Amino acid sequence: MLIKKTFKFCLRPNKKQREKFAQFAGACRWVYNRGLAQRTDLWQKEQKRISLFDQNNQLVALKRQEETTWLKDVHSQVLQQALDDLDKAMQAFFRRVKRKETPGYPRFRCKGNGDSFRYPQGVTIGKGIVRLPKIGAVRFRQSRDIEGNLKQTVVVKEGDKWYVCFSCEIEQTITSKVTGDTAGIDVGIENFATIANKHSISEVKSPSFLKKGLSHLRHLSRKLSKKTFKSSNWKKAKAKLNTWHAKIRHQRQDFLHKLSTTLVKNHDVIAVESLQIRELLMTAPKTLARAITDAGWRQFLQMLQYKCDYQGKSLVKAGKFFPSSQLCSCCGRKTRMELRIRTYSCECGFQIHRDHNAALNLRAAGMSVRKACGAVL
Repeated sequence: MLIKKTFKFCLRPNKKQREKFAQFAGACRWVYNRGLAQRTDLWQKEQKRISLFDQNNQLVALKRQEETTWLKDVHSQVLQQALDDLDKAMQAFFRRVKRKETPGYPRFRCKGNGDSFRYPQGVTIGKGIVRLPKIGAVRFRQSRDIEGNLKQTVVVKEGDKWYVCFSCEIEQTITSKVTGDTAGIDVGIENFATIANKHSISEVKSPSFLKKGLSHLRHLSRKLSKKTFKSSNWKKAKAKLNTWHAKIRHQRQDFLHKLSTTLVKNHDVIAVESLQIRELLMTAPKTLARAITDAGWRQFLQMLQYKCDYQGKSLVKAGKFFPSSQLCSCCGRKTRMELRIRTYSCECGFQIHRDHNAALNLRAAGMSVRKACGAVL
């Protein structure tokens, strides 16, 4: 089985290399924005499109012009990758238009928001050192071994730190450890997850990283708003705000990775709800939408999916209209309940916490799906 896996490490560049990173990211941003403006103007004035091939050819002429000779200092394939990103964004836009979805026209990139650049080839990796074309050897904190064949390398800035991401292809043989257990997981706000397995029902408290850091974020945002736009002090305040956002994001990712890995290792089948997260965020009040975003449900479900695929485990998603919170896990009778009611009470006399009941129903649904497929649980 051929899988794609990304290995991410924190870089340890010197001052000159940091300047090079900023130069490369800035050149990619400039090329992307110029290409987007060119495509937009051409369509508005002449109803014509320009291909990726033609825009790549224009890079050669741009390097010869006196105003843009600085592009020669940047690796040519790095600039081409920026135009490739633009082409994919335009294709996705027209695909959404064709399907009559919300189009979402590509936006211009701005400095300090997702600064990055990508090498499709030419990168070599040593022990704790990566050699980037036209930049040189850069140290990084190698916390684990890099497996497979390197396909592309991305250098990205998060907060005040630069990271390198190695995208590799790995030939992997699925040899999963059979545990004989099925887990039903009900995600929520009160508790991040309620997990039901054959042994017990456990609750995972919501870490609420954004909620805990919200007061400091507001403090940093107020300080930023009082600075003169694009001044030296404004840039320092902006950097502090970005660093705090990155810290919260990394805390959430670390929590989700550890929890999802533990669940996949200890269960053969994991049953979850099919959540319509986008619709929830659009219709929910501001405080509830913020809590859902802080929890990171979508990222958690994505982690469960690819980790189950890697380990040869199964992720079962209950149907969109499966009433996990309304069915009695004891007798199967359906009882409609408002969301504010946290204790499930059935006519058969069975009482249980609402989230515990939903987790038990999801586990039963997962077991039913696996049994229908002939699996031995």
